[in-house]
Formats: sequence, structure tokens, C-alpha cells
Amino acid sequence: MKKALPLVDPKLLIRALAAGGASAAGFMLLGHYRPVLALHYGLFGCMMIAGTMGLLYARDVARGYVAGALGGLVIGAACGLAAAGTANLLGDRPDLFIPYGVMVCTLIGAIGGLFGQYGAWIRDFIRTLR
Repeated sequence: MKKALPLVDPKLLIRALAAGGASAAGFMLLGHYRPVLALHYGLFGCMMIAGTMGLLYARDVARGYVAGALGGLVIGAACGLAAAGTANLLGDRPDLFIPYGVMVCTLIGAIGGLFGQYGAWIRDFIRTLR
């Protein structure tokens, strides 16, 4: 009997969580010292980090759209929480960013996971053509 694979790969998930959380916290820290960066690119930068980390995780795991979206969702939420926690510690508008930023980063992480699985599917399809 074939053993079922779990939906998430813990080893890759921890790596993506560490990289995404550190990147989001670093971006918020950079925005604290350069306010024009946070004003114009704050939420967009955190969304981009969450989506990219979800995409990279799902592309490496390549276990299906549900697994990719679930991993991206977890990574996006962690990136949003890391960014909101850093903003809260620094005192940079935490009341506006915590609920909205975490929800948006979670959604964008899940969408990044879907696109990452699609990228893995295309990569496998191109390999079969060779």
C-alpha cells in the first residue's frame, strides 16, 4: 500500500518561514529608519515578500494545488505577523497594519502558493518534452 504524503513539508516550511519572517521584519525595520520607504512601499513590500515565499515553497514542494496554497497561506500569515509584530515593537502605526496587513499577506501567500504549484507543473511538463 502506498503511503500518503502529508500536505506540508515541515523542513521546507520551516526554511520558508524563517526566510519570509526575517525578510518581512527586516523590511519593516528598514521602513522605520527610512519613513518614505514605509509610506510608499510598506504594504506592497510585505505582500511581495509573502507571495514570493509562498511561490518558492510551493514550487519546491510540488504536491498539488491544495498543498501549495496551504503552505503559502501559512507562510503569508507568518510574514504578516512578523511584519506587524516588528511595526508594533517600533511603534509604526500598528493599529492600522495588524488586522489588515496580516489578512492581506495571508491571502497573497496562498495565491503565491497556487502560482508556485503552477510553476512546478510547467517545469515538469517541460522536462517531459525533452
